[in-house]
Amino acid sequence: MTNEVTGESRQQDRDISPAELDALWREPPYTLAGTNEHFPGNDVMNPGVEGEEGPGVESGNGEVESDSYWKRKEAFTRGSTVSLAVGERFSSDVVLVFSGRRRSGVIPDSELQEALRTRLRVVESNSQDVIQLFKDLSARLLSVHAEKDSFVITFKTVEEMWKFSTYLALGYVARCLENFLCDQSFWLDTELLRDLEITVTVDEKHLATLYLGLLLQEGSFFAKALVSSAEHSDEEEELCFRRNDLLMVKDTGQDSHWEGTLLSTGQHGLVPVNTMQPLPYPFYQWFLRKYPSCAGCSPSERGQFDHPIVTGSCEAVVDHNPIGCDELQLSRGDLIEIHGMLLRGLDLFIGTHCSTGNTGFVHKAHVKPLNAKPLDGQLVFLSEKERVSLSQVNPCSTEPRDSGLLERLFSSDISTVYRLDRLDQSDFTYIRNQPKQEHKPPTSARQSIISEKSDATLPYHSSYASQNTLGRGGDGELLSFSLYNTFREMNEFQEDPPLFLEEGSWEGEESEVCDRTLTLLNMHHFQEDFLPLYDLHHSFLWLTFSGQSEEELLGHLEIVREGAKRTGMAWAHRRACFLLGRLCAKKLKYSQARVYYEEALGVSVDGFSDLPLLIALYTNLTAVYLKQKMADKLPPTLEKASALLLCLPCHTFTSLDEFELLKLVLRRSVVEGDKHLEARVCYLTASLFLLLRKIDDALPFVERLQFLTVTLSAEEGRPIAPLDLNWLLSRLYHRKYMPYLALASLSLDTGQDHSLQDAFHRIELFSRNSVRLNPRWKEGTSLLPAQIVVYLQQALAIAERGDDLQTQRDLCLGLACVYQQHGALEKALPCAQQAVQTGGGINEEEGFEASVLLGWLLVLTGQPERAQNTLQPLLQSLQGTDSPTQRGVIHNLLALCLRQQGGIPEAGSHLHHALTISRESGNQRNQALALANLGCLALGVGAPTLAERFLFRSLWLFLEIWECPVDEEHVQTYLWLGRSYKDRGRSQDARLCYEMGLLISLQARNLPSQMVVAKVLSRHYADVLLYGQSILYYEHCVSVSRDLKDKRLEGEYLEILSSLYLSLNTEKSSRKSLDYSKQSLRISIDLGKRKEESETWLQVGRIYYLIHEDELADMYLQAAVKTALRMNDPRFAMSIYEEAGDVFFKGNRKRLASLPFYRDGSLPFARSIRDIDSEFRLLSKLTELLMTQEEHEEALQYAILAVQISTKTGVCVNERAAYHRLATVYYSLEQYEMTENYYLKSLSLSPAVLQHPLEARYYTKLYCRLGDLTLHKLKDAYDSVGYFQLAQAAALEDRANPQALYVVYMKLAEIHANHMPDPLLCQAYRDRAQSLRRELSGLGETAGRGGDG
Repeated sequence: MTNEVTGESRQQDRDISPAELDALWREPPYTLAGTNEHFPGNDVMNPGVEGEEGPGVESGNGEVESDSYWKRKEAFTRGSTVSLAVGERFSSDVVLVFSGRRRSGVIPDSELQEALRTRLRVVESNSQDVIQLFKDLSARLLSVHAEKDSFVITFKTVEEMWKFSTYLALGYVARCLENFLCDQSFWLDTELLRDLEITVTVDEKHLATLYLGLLLQEGSFFAKALVSSAEHSDEEEELCFRRNDLLMVKDTGQDSHWEGTLLSTGQHGLVPVNTMQPLPYPFYQWFLRKYPSCAGCSPSERGQFDHPIVTGSCEAVVDHNPIGCDELQLSRGDLIEIHGMLLRGLDLFIGTHCSTGNTGFVHKAHVKPLNAKPLDGQLVFLSEKERVSLSQVNPCSTEPRDSGLLERLFSSDISTVYRLDRLDQSDFTYIRNQPKQEHKPPTSARQSIISEKSDATLPYHSSYASQNTLGRGGDGELLSFSLYNTFREMNEFQEDPPLFLEEGSWEGEESEVCDRTLTLLNMHHFQEDFLPLYDLHHSFLWLTFSGQSEEELLGHLEIVREGAKRTGMAWAHRRACFLLGRLCAKKLKYSQARVYYEEALGVSVDGFSDLPLLIALYTNLTAVYLKQKMADKLPPTLEKASALLLCLPCHTFTSLDEFELLKLVLRRSVVEGDKHLEARVCYLTASLFLLLRKIDDALPFVERLQFLTVTLSAEEGRPIAPLDLNWLLSRLYHRKYMPYLALASLSLDTGQDHSLQDAFHRIELFSRNSVRLNPRWKEGTSLLPAQIVVYLQQALAIAERGDDLQTQRDLCLGLACVYQQHGALEKALPCAQQAVQTGGGINEEEGFEASVLLGWLLVLTGQPERAQNTLQPLLQSLQGTDSPTQRGVIHNLLALCLRQQGGIPEAGSHLHHALTISRESGNQRNQALALANLGCLALGVGAPTLAERFLFRSLWLFLEIWECPVDEEHVQTYLWLGRSYKDRGRSQDARLCYEMGLLISLQARNLPSQMVVAKVLSRHYADVLLYGQSILYYEHCVSVSRDLKDKRLEGEYLEILSSLYLSLNTEKSSRKSLDYSKQSLRISIDLGKRKEESETWLQVGRIYYLIHEDELADMYLQAAVKTALRMNDPRFAMSIYEEAGDVFFKGNRKRLASLPFYRDGSLPFARSIRDIDSEFRLLSKLTELLMTQEEHEEALQYAILAVQISTKTGVCVNERAAYHRLATVYYSLEQYEMTENYYLKSLSLSPAVLQHPLEARYYTKLYCRLGDLTLHKLKDAYDSVGYFQLAQAAALEDRANPQALYVVYMKLAEIHANHMPDPLLCQAYRDRAQSLRRELSGLGETAGRGGDG
């Protein structure tokens, strides 16, 4: 199904901000009024959209345009609606348009857009990759339209739309396309990388309309009541509800009333459709459906606070005498310091009385702001400690570190293994020389950063906040906001003895035990030892009261409770009741737990002296009320629990049931539209799930929190940069095996406050997800993705801020290595130079490897003088040292430099030194490489026999070290040996060498190596005219290029195969040639190579003509012409027109079909570009074509034009040919005087002296024709005799053609016998003719006898 992008959706080209999408979802342009038809399905829909339409654009960097947001918001609030009335239908297809632009430019970059379009055409051929990409983005791909820069997608469920809209708002869709469409060279260009941006455009109003349709399709959805039911009808079946109540609405098929369920009470009834507004965000629909609950949540009063979240102080405006001991007593004018934060969405907050110093709950309605201010800087809804804590969450902490990957990336054998030379362009462009090594313990600072535990600890939040770093999920795994702290605390918990009771402490007098427990539980303030009493995992069971069963502990705590009541030990009483309540709740005895919790709260103590206990009490009690649906007791407890959960930074979770409280508060934020309160709830919910290692449950809330972060930053008019959750999201996506999203979020991570350890973790995360997309990277059969350069550069930038020179050197070497692997040698050079400078700052040994690499790169870039200047000092510094291998490496590289400069003897001397050193050290691999380089040197100076000796010895050594990964060097040596045989004419030996090289490449599964050898074999067989074998190896080249996903190479080899099959000149081979040409044509179209595309259209047309399918031939030739015309290159268009005409002109069928190509195509172009030679050639072809078709009059016109143009070419032969052709045309028109005149004109332009014997033959024929013409047509025997005598003179010069002289003699004898009677001359010419005839007959008989013999 193909969709056109509407004109409205292309009118603007700007970035859609998450704020705009937020406005769209929050204030949707639809209601359910007028809906009288069930949603018909997902194939057709119709928008009754009023007002303006426009695109929404998502930018890869998530930038926000606040002005456009407010304009869009105003458009949304003007009352536009969407109705699904009968007969109105609209498409469910969503058109996703991408565009590339440069941030530095104002106008769109057409060249960049064409490059992206070309890349899409290339990847489109592997449709599974594109489908998988959109599957990861939670969309269903319908079609791809590369020429329109668009994808057509659709959604089947609200959940799919919710996820996709989230990815769209967070910038992941654009970044996924950027990762998908940009080729490897893009990531190597730092300047282009900074400047390029891909934007994605969608029609967001259509998206919102489709959302409504999907809600109706699913049959039930959640909505908010716009008015109270009392304002409408009092019918018995109608459900009673209030304004802003949340309901689940179900379509019953009626026009005006549907079934509704009140979420707060679970009551059912009919509700008027036009009073229900579907909840705007798909996230809300998902949340309420996944986490249903029957409890209600009353909205709070706005109060006098302008900001959603504030800190500071406030002033009491009323007198207040609290009922409970946890509330503050207030008098008008009292100053209250806000403890933690005050949230406008909650009725209570925690404050400290400035006069008395007491801390307690305060009603927001009882105070007014005094020195209240919003959260400082860019935090908005988090404290600084919470932000730091959140940035250190690592869901992948349990995964083993892949230090082997980094070791392979940064290690190099450049200072220990010789490098192989390169004879010419057919040799390997780069051999990696990656040896197999045992994994050794890392010695560099880079490895120590990854392998050692970090010494950094979390900022100390409070006396109880460190519990945030401890947790155990259902599988027993630990999650830590700081991995080292987690292990440290685990070890402490495992090693420390029980705090209160030892093993067997229950033996003895119960009273003694109770006294000890009472004393410890009766501490008036919070102690660190109390943490196990309140934590999430009931740690007190095995830490505080170890060794006893829960039943025994219940009995003991009951005794402690009674003792505390008798002795008036209030704190022991409260804590004992709390522990009893926890144990009962753990056994699902909620009624008993409620009694204990209520008793604990009834104990008169200063609850805020032990804040963790107070939080645990209220949250656990509220959770019990929710489970038992005690609506009468819930509201006051819920308000206090919510204040303790949300207002105090760095909350310590004490119960899994706290999520039940958070769900209610999230509902309140939905009803009130309080994004700050929603963000605070999402933060706590995500933290709880991450603590429990529930990755699937945490991910939606982390995504929502990131969305809210960006949205609120737009509303605040400033970015909330420090709260960037992309780093956390990338790890979560990695855990869920979603590589496209993991890479997209990782690339969007700002990384402003990342450490060097984080930078290396980013490299590792990128590598792991890249391997998931391309397993060949892990197998080593493909280069590392060039995008890793981005993360290496980020790590280097962080390292340069410190003084770790070793890490800086390793990173520079790693960058140089990656650039070298991808052929970007010019970019590798500066990295190597920086590594040399950095390594030199450490010690001479560290700088040596970098200097060797720099010298090798200079050799590869054709700068032998600079390479020699770099390497020569290294060789001098190694004199007298115990480093023979390093000296051999330098000698080998110096030999390569000298060979490039022509210093053959000096190069040989250095190679001899390198060979000697490798022999003395017993390094067989370096021996083999030195011998191979000597063989290459000998080949280069034309000594193939000497080269054979060196290469043979090298191959024997390679066979002895077969287990080493030296396949490319081994193969290259075989290729050089094959060349030495070929130079001496030993074709079979050369073939065997090449085929051995191919076998080694196949065994090593080295695709680039297979490509090189197969190409050499193909050319070898083509040189000896064995085209069948040549075709076989070229087909292998095609297969390898497909495995490498290199469309350019594949197209080139397909063209070669087409030509080879065509040269076999059979119908079957022609059909095969046609197939390969069509495949090549498709690739040319995909790559956007118009010139190659036009030429391939032409080739296919030529083949169709050869197999007698003339109509198809004409169609393809016309396509070739049309493609050439689109290039706006008149010279190329002229050549294509002419070649298309030549197909018919040079054939034996339908020759007249070439006329329009010449006359209407090539000739006008030749005149427009003033190409005289081409114009003359085309006029000559037109003349000949029309002559063969007996169109003599028209042929005469072109012949005259050809004569006129020939004088301008400056080529005498052209002018002679033009006159000769014109004379021939006049002869056909029976204008014999003109014919004679122009033949003579042609002869007058001939050189005075014969330049070649064949010219005599031309003169003979022309004078004979003039003689016949004057004799028979003009009846002038006298002139005829003269012409034939001139023909006789020319024939005497053409000794290779005596037959022509015989004809001339006979013609002269005939004239003197019949037209100018002269018996003597007639007989003389007859005698000469007879003599010549006998001579010719004798020669014929001699030749016949020789043939018989």
